[in-house]
Amino acid sequence: MAELTGGIAQPEPSVGDAFGWAARDPEWIGKTLLMGLIGLIPIVGGLQLTGWMLAMLDNLRAGRQEIPPAGFRYATRGVWLWLAGVIYGLIFVFVFYGSFAVFAIAMTALGHGSTGDNGNNANPLALIFFPLFFIWFGVVGLVSLLLWVFVPALIEHTDRTGLGGAFNIPGLIRTVRVDPQHNLAAAGLTLVAYIISGLGVYVCWVGVIFTMPYALTVVAGILWWYEVTLKPDALPPKASA
Repeated sequence: MAELTGGIAQPEPSVGDAFGWAARDPEWIGKTLLMGLIGLIPIVGGLQLTGWMLAMLDNLRAGRQEIPPAGFRYATRGVWLWLAGVIYGLIFVFVFYGSFAVFAIAMTALGHGSTGDNGNNANPLALIFFPLFFIWFGVVGLVSLLLWVFVPALIEHTDRTGLGGAFNIPGLIRTVRVDPQHNLAAAGLTLVAYIISGLGVYVCWVGVIFTMPYALTVVAGILWWYEVTLKPDALPPKASA
């Protein structure tokens, strides 16, 4: 549970609050940079950042716009969401690179296939794989964007019901269908946060120390707004501790 110290109840959040609420904490820059450094640690860093983001969400739910202190104390808070992200990431990598391997093998086989002179001539059928490859690449990108619509609901379901919530496909679909407008808005904003997170790469990777944790403050603010504005009963009740 997040450390909730000081502060007063806050009014209902707006979309714009997601990008600026963190600055209301006078120590936000120091906390953010320290968590950015922790986030550079393989595996442990990602786990800590995930829990830290959920701890921020806990603070916002309690009406306290305060960033939790930096430290190695958030592993248990974020373990299920982190694990769900790892599993979904592995599934995506398997599907993406698996299908890419199938294309490559098929293209190689056809490219070296025989056309009647002991296989010395390339098979013209191999040419169809070039446009098919670009079509496939476009389909993968489109499907990835469509699946991103479920990201806010997935985070909320996992946080509220544990690891099983991340794979409760009917429940995720229901959440999106009950209030598609707010789901689309929240998904679009989390995608913006994801882009912000990667901007630090272009500053010799040093900028990631700031952009990565700052993007998580934005995600926490988006989820807070998402919870408040979503239609009643769209999300499952939070499991008791």
